[in-house]
Amino acid sequence: MNDFSYLHTNCLELSLYLGCDKFPHESELQQEWENNKESLLTFMEQVHRGIKGVVTDQQGEPIANA
Repeated sequence: MNDFSYLHTNCLELSLYLGCDKFPHESELQQEWENNKESLLTFMEQVHRGIKGVVTDQQGEPIANA
């Protein structure tokens, strides 16, 4: 689904796996959240880094497909 979404809807999705157990038991979920919450939040904050903006021509009009 990730590749399809990126190619056909311009939506970038990520799947993060923390270990070999794809479906941990319900009793383990709270501890998994506590172990990984800060890392996940730090990762999500990274979206605000880098270069952002709109590419325009000399008249201020957006350049298609830039």
